[in-house]
Amino acid sequence: MSVQTLSIPSETMVSSIENYFQQEVGSAEKSDEQSFDGGCPSFPVSVFPEKIQRIVQALHREEGLNLDYLCASMFTVLAAAMGNQWTCHFKSTWHDSPIIFLVLIGPPSCGKTPPLKLAVKPLNLFDAELERVYRNEREKYERAMALPREEREANGFDTDPVRPVCRSVLTINATIEALYSVLDQSRRGVLTYVDELDSLLSNMSRYNRGSDDAYWLQLFNGDGIKLNRKSSEGPMTILHPYVSLIGGTQPGLLPELLGGKRMTSGFSSRLLKVFPDITEMPEWTMQQVSPCILDDWNSIVRSILEVPSEYDGNGDVIPRVVKFSERAKKVLCHWRNGKHRREWKETDEDYLRGFYGKLETYAVRFCLVIQVVRSFCDNRCSPSVIDEDSVRSAISLAEYFRSMEKKAFSYISERKDEGKDMQLFYRLPDEFKTSDAHVLGNTLGMSESTVKRFLKRCCANGILINPKHGLYQKVMRKEEKEQVTQ
Repeated sequence: MSVQTLSIPSETMVSSIENYFQQEVGSAEKSDEQSFDGGCPSFPVSVFPEKIQRIVQALHREEGLNLDYLCASMFTVLAAAMGNQWTCHFKSTWHDSPIIFLVLIGPPSCGKTPPLKLAVKPLNLFDAELERVYRNEREKYERAMALPREEREANGFDTDPVRPVCRSVLTINATIEALYSVLDQSRRGVLTYVDELDSLLSNMSRYNRGSDDAYWLQLFNGDGIKLNRKSSEGPMTILHPYVSLIGGTQPGLLPELLGGKRMTSGFSSRLLKVFPDITEMPEWTMQQVSPCILDDWNSIVRSILEVPSEYDGNGDVIPRVVKFSERAKKVLCHWRNGKHRREWKETDEDYLRGFYGKLETYAVRFCLVIQVVRSFCDNRCSPSVIDEDSVRSAISLAEYFRSMEKKAFSYISERKDEGKDMQLFYRLPDEFKTSDAHVLGNTLGMSESTVKRFLKRCCANGILINPKHGLYQKVMRKEEKEQVTQ
């Protein structure tokens, strides 16, 4: 007796197919996850001016810091130091600030935290100085307010002193309410730093009945925010908020943190991923970097932070406008309309298409950061016009993050309930169309992209064949046929 279909499987066949399905589909998922191992490119260090490249290489060589984590962290810190002080105009209706959401991904003890802390240190030092200034001003303000109004001027104070505010450029593990409060006093913008991204995302809905995801989507776009404060000060409106986000996490947490609803809401696609190939703990070295290197890094970040700001009547920063040269714009359009569009067209994953949409936004932001930072390291470089060199560097950086996203995607989209795969497989007839699989998958709560991945994996492992476009047939291996016919 020859058996070639699986429509009404016997108990023997069910056991055989279940074992095969679990082993083969499991190995296919593992294969997908590892498909980029050894193939992920390194961070394109050339996007930095030579002065920063020397700092990076020294820290990598003498301190043993991971190049990808270090460079990505430094780039994000430079963007955060710029804040709302600069904006680029790509088109009449497209004005963008250098907002960056970034996550460092790697196993425990792989060296994520040291480069992140080092990159952020200049912001910590700057905040410490802002706090000292605030305490002095607050003390002076309180002494003035302790005197009768008519006696203040005679004692060296203003008649009507202004209550000081404590500015910040860095927040750590702040709730959305606390973050908005900081932004009210720090209109130039802040960097939100979380050592483990899990601590931020798991608390997103802890202090309110809704979800903070929507607030972060709004902050990514730089859209205006309004907060109704409990105090008598009334509502607070910030027309152009600036918040960048940086943190770390482990590969095994990606499905929980960035999968599911955060894939469909668009939050996950707004996070740039840094996911280098790491198979060993970093080695310790006997060398240590010269203090001059750390001073140089602090000096560059500080020079950007110390650029004076102008404010409008609402208290928002009036940014310096940076435009694209015609040649630079032509290069960027060529990349976007060529390779970038092809990448979008060639994937059938809705999530990746969503990320590619955000990647072109990031490409423009990269151009702005690279141009402005170059101007601080090289006086010959204009801070007001983005040139071709900055665009080409931004494109190489965008392609780096595209590769990283493809690797991270296989982890983020990992399915916890493979029982649905089995149910879908058995419910499908021996021969079926793609549309049939989508309809059945929908009844099981499987998205269209999940069903597409399921069909691909089954074909790759020989339990389905695809004789022509849109048509599939079930197949049984030789040993399974023998088990059923015995």
